[in-house]
Amino acid sequence: MTASRIVHERFQLISCWCGLGFFVLFFFGLLPMMGFFPPPSPMMSGEELLAKYTENILLIKVGIIVCIIGSSLLIPWSVMIAFQVSRMEAGRLPFMTVLSLSAGMINALLFILPFIFWSGAFYRADRDPELIRLLNDVTWLEFVMIVPPYALQMFAIAYAGLTSTAKREVIPRWFCYFNIWVALLTFPGMLAIIFFEGPFAWNGILAFYLPVSVFILYFPCSFWVFYRAVKTHKLDVENSNPSGVENTLRTVLS
Repeated sequence: MTASRIVHERFQLISCWCGLGFFVLFFFGLLPMMGFFPPPSPMMSGEELLAKYTENILLIKVGIIVCIIGSSLLIPWSVMIAFQVSRMEAGRLPFMTVLSLSAGMINALLFILPFIFWSGAFYRADRDPELIRLLNDVTWLEFVMIVPPYALQMFAIAYAGLTSTAKREVIPRWFCYFNIWVALLTFPGMLAIIFFEGPFAWNGILAFYLPVSVFILYFPCSFWVFYRAVKTHKLDVENSNPSGVENTLRTVLS
């Protein structure tokens, strides 16, 4: 294997570890640092929100920085996923490769945006409480309603895996069905725009706790599956001609 291919494989492995880095930094910044668990009720007033978080304002700001950095790691993670999807689509039009990459980039942006909104909410200590409430509404609604691009990326992974034309299995079939299952379980969050209380509110069991629980289960699992996929790609490169994958990527980037 040439030096350039060794470097390329290392970049893939680094990108894979970026996914795990996102998972750790995101939840570390959101939960122990920012203290946003459990989520505040949609019924809370601006004054109540200020009273709840004012004493922790500096740690919240540091947590926002940590979460933005962590969410940015979804970019290399999504590129790595797209490359593995391209392996599954070897020899055919790379539609799912483009879909997974596009959805992944949008996911990264949508994971960053809530923390930009929160930074505006908590930037000034003398902010009008009603503006705090407005930004809090926008942030939590955006946070639980970012389902469609997230689900599209998982659908692309699942479809590419179930219809794979690769000689070697890239991802196991059970993981393809797992992607579909997780995608479907995140859709209740879309209903948070309608409800202020109950299971479909942004702090409810179906809109928040169910999607977050399956996400916590899904992401470490997906890290392990794609880590193994990157390692098997090394074997493919050593034992066969990788031009099919390279040609697919050239098509995507052209």
